[in-house]
Amino acid sequence: MNRKNIHLLVLGACLAGMIISSGCSSQYMTTFAEEEPIPDKLNMNYRGPKANVAVGDFTVKARRASIYIGDGLREMLETALFESKRFNVLDRLDMEGLTAEQRLSYTKLASKDAPKLGGQLDVAELLIYGSVTEFEPEAMGAGAKADMPGMPANASVAGANAHMAIDVRVVDAASGRLVAARRIDGSAASGEAIAGWQVGGGSSETPLSLGVYRNTPMELAIRDCIYRSVIYMCHTTPARYFKY
Repeated sequence: MNRKNIHLLVLGACLAGMIISSGCSSQYMTTFAEEEPIPDKLNMNYRGPKANVAVGDFTVKARRASIYIGDGLREMLETALFESKRFNVLDRLDMEGLTAEQRLSYTKLASKDAPKLGGQLDVAELLIYGSVTEFEPEAMGAGAKADMPGMPANASVAGANAHMAIDVRVVDAASGRLVAARRIDGSAASGEAIAGWQVGGGSSETPLSLGVYRNTPMELAIRDCIYRSVIYMCHTTPARYFKY
């Protein structure tokens, strides 16, 4: 093999190596669309049609949160959805009790004038689920106070900080498809924190399972997170579900 052929072979090998190297090192850029900010207010003069919803389980994945916190958040979310005036909230927590009462209406134990209750349950078109992913009650017992006369979240927090986050999912019950999903943050910022979303009268009590956080910055963070979630669902749930 002469020198010219050797040079051609070497050049060919170099070009092949460059092509292979270029192909192996290709980089793919992934971009994410920015999430739209959640509005901080809700029009409480709404008198339009409502959507039928049921709140499912709240799973607890945050390290510093107990499993009982999920029960309290579920109750708070049901109340807040009802107060928003945009949802018919169908309670599915005690289905055995509901069906037992329906069966009772057909027995001799029921009075003669009692209505027959079978076949009257509404069906939820949307199921709402949540997961507690962050829970940081750093200021629990620090002496800060959350006063809520007439507002769902209204507090003065002196030098305190508490934070939580939940992932909320709205699922179409017929198809199982996600209608809306988002991570929602709630916090009681350091210094003076005031959250004034007026959903309903704001007079609902903290559930028993969350009672340890009453009148602390963590209560403000919890309410902040719940009401942000409701406002998000009111604004993002497709209009076709609001028909009742």
